[in-house]
Amino acid sequence: SNKQRTKLSPKVVDKTAKRQEILDAALRVFARKGFKNTKMIDIAEEAGIGKGTIYEYFRHKDEMLLAAFANYIQQGDAVVKAVLASPRSPVDKIQEILRGTVEVYGRDPEVARVFFDFWAVGMQNAEQPEIDFRPIYARYRALSRELLAQAVAAGQVRGTISEHTASILIGVVEGLFLQWIVDPSAFSLQDTVAGVIDTLFHGILER
Repeated sequence: SNKQRTKLSPKVVDKTAKRQEILDAALRVFARKGFKNTKMIDIAEEAGIGKGTIYEYFRHKDEMLLAAFANYIQQGDAVVKAVLASPRSPVDKIQEILRGTVEVYGRDPEVARVFFDFWAVGMQNAEQPEIDFRPIYARYRALSRELLAQAVAAGQVRGTISEHTASILIGVVEGLFLQWIVDPSAFSLQDTVAGVIDTLFHGILER
């Protein structure tokens, strides 16, 4: 009788998952050694793969940094989209967007140090930076202004809010984020941001 031979199927690699694993490893190394001091072999070793394999997914470390930045922005945008689609009041939406985005960016204090590299790369070429924060800040300012205007229309806050309130709000939260990256043990990022939000809105809520 003929014995049926079982062919071993080649191992199927989930390219998307593997790419994310490499990206996560790159973030850990960037945060630990700094972007400039990181070599591709460092990332390959962190990811537990051969140096040749890493080039199947990324051509160079700059591409990884840009991909990591894009990931953070996409996650932040997802938070904003979900909150805007909710039935919350305008003030509650502002609070939830700030809390949610801080949670995304501040999930891991060690990895969050990579934001220094994001900012450094973003400042290298004023005309055409590889990482351009300007449209991101502009988008968040416009969103904050729109929600504040809705809050005024709904009678939640007084109508004398300065046009600079959106920039102040973003600046205060980002300043706290910067302090926290430098010294995560100094304070709870989430609790402190919540405190800032409460302080700001108690100052402008209708009495």
